[in-house]
Amino acid sequence: MVSVLFALVVVLVLVVAILTYELHGMPRLRRRCIVNLRGDDADSIEGVLWTRRGRWLVLKDARLMHRDDPPVPADGEILIDRDQINFLQVL
Repeated sequence: MVSVLFALVVVLVLVVAILTYELHGMPRLRRRCIVNLRGDDADSIEGVLWTRRGRWLVLKDARLMHRDDPPVPADGEILIDRDQINFLQVL
């Protein structure tokens, strides 16, 4: 009886750990980063990597950067599909 109870507790702890990871995302969140996007224009977005929602990364306090132009602040949150990311630099 004790081993069955112990097994249930272990399973419950694993489920909570997995759900916490999925809801709160990667442990390196809330760090300022630059996301370099794919494509011919090669735009970048600088901001705070806030969370991950499935295939999407959420950036807050973001600025849009385009080649030689000065950075432009963005209102609200920016959602970026992972398929559109060339690479990510953590600052």
